[in-house]
Amino acid sequence: MNHPFPLSRLSILGAGLIGGSVALAARRLALCRELVLYSREPEKETVRAAGIADLVTDDPADAVRKAELVVVALPIAAMGAILHAIRGALEPKAIVTDTASVKLPAMQLLQENLEGRARWVGSHPMSGGERSGFAFARSNLFEGAVAILTPPETADREALALVEAFWLALGCRVVHLPASEHDRRVAAVSHLPHLLAAALVCSMDSEALEVAGPGFRDVTRIAAASPEMWNEILLANRENVLLALRSFLARLEEASESLRDGTSSAVKNLLREASQRRLSFDQRPS
Repeated sequence: MNHPFPLSRLSILGAGLIGGSVALAARRLALCRELVLYSREPEKETVRAAGIADLVTDDPADAVRKAELVVVALPIAAMGAILHAIRGALEPKAIVTDTASVKLPAMQLLQENLEGRARWVGSHPMSGGERSGFAFARSNLFEGAVAILTPPETADREALALVEAFWLALGCRVVHLPASEHDRRVAAVSHLPHLLAAALVCSMDSEALEVAGPGFRDVTRIAAASPEMWNEILLANRENVLLALRSFLARLEEASESLRDGTSSAVKNLLREASQRRLSFDQRPS
């Protein structure tokens, strides 16, 4: 399906960094005729003052009435209650997607609450920042990012096509994965790096931090992200994070043994392989 944007009504539940950025981008790109945002206090008035939405409400059911597409941009811990609150207000043809970074529990919540009431497709835009909240939202956040779609096994084709078209319109490259495979891969490239960045910062004493330069800043930037949000993410995907952590520790132990023995082979091999793989990552097509 080549969906004819603009949508009649786009509803976004959650106006933090991700939800706010979706709203800003959708408005800038004219992807909808009517934009509705659900936001709780105290951020609701800030969102309303920004003037990007036709309606800003703290009633989730009110936010999704007559919506063609609903984007749930909320933490997993908040998704269940919100999905339960909106399911009776959704149009039968409404399409719901989400932005949760752990897909198995998110997909379960979508199915439990929306089966027989609306169509849904899981989403996860691989984009964000260390600062959270609507104040840090920006309309170009998703340009060049990967959006991973995790459709249910019995996905509605029209729903899948619309959700894919939406993320493409926001500037993403779209990848389709089963939810379990998404969680495995994202544990390695997103969740584990956050844990490692936090551990690295906490392993430094104050004297070392006084002389830290751009390299340390680049490696540890994500450690400044919300502790509450990342604690929830790591726990929700803990089995995959532990698998990725074990692989990381095995490579680190090889390097540690080489340093203890005063040999360079394991360390040099690690650095060489890392350099080649990182350069290959930089050269991949966007």
